[in-house]
Amino acid sequence: MRSPFRSFASFAASAVLILVVIITILLGKKFLSAEYEKYEKLEGEQSALRNAKGKLESIRDKVAKGLPSRIPHPGTPATMLAEQIKALESEISNKRAARKKLWDDHPIERKLPTSDTFQRIATLDIEIAFLQQGLAYVRNLHTVTAGPAEAEGQIKRLQTASTKLAWQIYQNKKAQWELSKQEPLMWQVPYSGAYRKMKGLEAQERPLQNSKKQHDAEIARLQKTLQGFQKLPRPGPFVLDPGSANLIIQPVNEHLSENNKQLEGSNLHKFMRPVKEVLPTALWSLVLILLSPLLVKAIAYYLIAPVAVRRPPIRLLPDSSGQIYTSHASVGNESGQTTPSVVSLSLVLDERSELIILPNYLQGMSFNVESDTQWLLNWSMPLTSLAAGMYRLTRIRPNSEERITISSSNDPLAEFTLLTVPDGSALVLQPSCLVGIIQPRGEQLKITRHWRFGSLGSWLTLQFRYITFHGPAKLIVKGCRGVRVEPAVNGRTVNQAATLGFSANLDYSVARNETFWSYFFGERELFNDSWQGKGCCVHAETPRPDDRSGLFGRGIQGVVDTILNAFGI
Repeated sequence: MRSPFRSFASFAASAVLILVVIITILLGKKFLSAEYEKYEKLEGEQSALRNAKGKLESIRDKVAKGLPSRIPHPGTPATMLAEQIKALESEISNKRAARKKLWDDHPIERKLPTSDTFQRIATLDIEIAFLQQGLAYVRNLHTVTAGPAEAEGQIKRLQTASTKLAWQIYQNKKAQWELSKQEPLMWQVPYSGAYRKMKGLEAQERPLQNSKKQHDAEIARLQKTLQGFQKLPRPGPFVLDPGSANLIIQPVNEHLSENNKQLEGSNLHKFMRPVKEVLPTALWSLVLILLSPLLVKAIAYYLIAPVAVRRPPIRLLPDSSGQIYTSHASVGNESGQTTPSVVSLSLVLDERSELIILPNYLQGMSFNVESDTQWLLNWSMPLTSLAAGMYRLTRIRPNSEERITISSSNDPLAEFTLLTVPDGSALVLQPSCLVGIIQPRGEQLKITRHWRFGSLGSWLTLQFRYITFHGPAKLIVKGCRGVRVEPAVNGRTVNQAATLGFSANLDYSVARNETFWSYFFGERELFNDSWQGKGCCVHAETPRPDDRSGLFGRGIQGVVDTILNAFGI
């Protein structure tokens, strides 16, 4: 009797285990959800940052391309340069005012590189930075153009004034000299009229002398300034420096770098990055894999098959009779009947015969028999026996006439027939459809191999070897839903997937399947086997269901079947 404590302990352990599994699943889901949200958020920010960077770089390039056309070239008149300076100063002032308003109205958005406000402010900064470079260039050009002319004009005006002062000083000196001649003694006597007049002339001379010295000094200074202007290099064409604009875009690059570091640390990103790298190649490979069966089968059907059909037929043993007997009648001429197969085949063995058979087809037998193991069907063909499944066979030797029943224990579609190949006849047969053989004790069944490597048709159909069973021989053959043995006097065509064998004296060739799509979808093989002559063909009622290639081929199984077919197995 089962213990209640043990039942409760088992139930509790199961409940705890289920609880642990549920907790693990929920924690895993929570972890994966958090990782995915983090990854999705970072990917979204990266995309927005890349768009912002691309937009700002596009604006930078557009402004850098359009601004030089607005800047005057060397040789422009000074008046036009002055007007352009005023226009640039006004434009810069307006943009600074607009930037200040955006900066003050949006204290949070102005710091977010993905926001529209940040991008508008950055756009104004780029435009202001480039306009300032243009303004500095125009001012320098105005200085170089207008400075010398202005200095020369001032020098001329000062020189004219200095000449006038010199004349006035000369007239004053002349008046003093004439007074000294007229009043040689009195102009020196204090309080005399000549003395007061002389002092008045001297008082008039001093400011004139001072003023002339100031004019001469200013002329000298302006001449030095003019010499400095003349030594200045002539300005070249206006060239923008993108460095100031790049500094404005730098915060976006910094955010991109920071996001990249965070993405590098994301476990989901570590998985998704290699997936994204190989995804285009994988998609192309998938397309190629999906289309390759169509391409390969189209080439096989429309190019290879017509060439193979035109090849001359193969006749392996033209001197053999082609006669075959079954448990019901003989087949091999035009009047021979088609022999039905049976689900359960009953055989009668005498003491001179032995049965070599696969163990799983041995349904029942008497106690009065001897049995042992025969490891291979034929020791001269060990690989063929292994590949065909004809190994580890059971050999039965009755002591008297005994009845043995042959039936499948695991294949409900298998039916059997007993083929008797008389002396002088030979049957080409695939060993994979062989269940067993009946032969006289102590005698070895004759099996030969026929290679056709030199035939173009063999290479086109990938069928290089044919295995022939020579009479006298009794062969137990199985087929899906039955085995049919039919004469080929008037010609016979059979689906290649259903072919089991044929008389070795027949003219063997292939015919292309009737329609391409039945071949493409695996409903029919590429070729139908075709025979002509006095003999018979052996085939299953229907091909095995697992023989169909399907839409995309049979994969490894298809390769194995092709190899076995190439070696006649």
